[in-house]
Amino acid sequence: MTKRQIGRVQALWRYPVKSLRGEAVREAEITDRGVGGDRLMALRELDRGGVMSARFWAAMLDLGARYDDTAASLEAGIAIDLPDGRTIRADDPTAAKSLSALFGRAIRLEKVRRDQLTEDERAAVMRGDLMPPSRDFFDEDVLHLIASGTLAHLRKLQPESDFDPRRFRANIYIDTGEATDGFIEDQWLGGTLEIGATVRIAGLCPAIRCAITTHPQPGLRHDPAILRTAWQHHQAYVGVFASVAEPGLVRVGDAVVLEN
Repeated sequence: MTKRQIGRVQALWRYPVKSLRGEAVREAEITDRGVGGDRLMALRELDRGGVMSARFWAAMLDLGARYDDTAASLEAGIAIDLPDGRTIRADDPTAAKSLSALFGRAIRLEKVRRDQLTEDERAAVMRGDLMPPSRDFFDEDVLHLIASGTLAHLRKLQPESDFDPRRFRANIYIDTGEATDGFIEDQWLGGTLEIGATVRIAGLCPAIRCAITTHPQPGLRHDPAILRTAWQHHQAYVGVFASVAEPGLVRVGDAVVLEN
């Protein structure tokens, strides 16, 4: 096994509500479920029962979610910024009504279920009267990482497009320096990343991209060339998903070391 530093943490992001815009933080507690407070809640569309994703509901990116640090808990502290400038709290009894009016259909906010189903709930699920609760709201694994060099490479391939990191919704952006000659994360596959004093990230696998990368959001226009470029040059893979081998605290500026 060899070790080498591949960069430093450039930015850390968490997304309190799945598929809404998130917030940048200076430090993050990395747990076995990823960044603390990440994808803690989601929107469920009640007519068909599915958890909503910005893949199909592009307007979700018009909404931002963040935490109020003065709240007693993460769940109680989720604030959702609406397109009209209003802010609602996720624990407000009227939040579902406001979101339903915005999307024109019945919606509720749902948090990740940690406790076991009751017997009555289990029976309702078996009858089809209740949707089974989600174990988590991740599309793949609990962490998503991307290299600055990869985004720089994409910009060279398609100079007319804005490969802003916000389009890719990663948790950890790694400044990989001057190397911009390819998809940098390919070099990490099969290895383990060490970040800061204790955090180890394993199980790295290529992250396939979807239409979310092309959708508009504040400051970014709709741009199908984002996904098309990734598809033409790398089968739509940009960045990596990963799991947490050792938890701990990560800060912007921490060294990132690859062991392989």
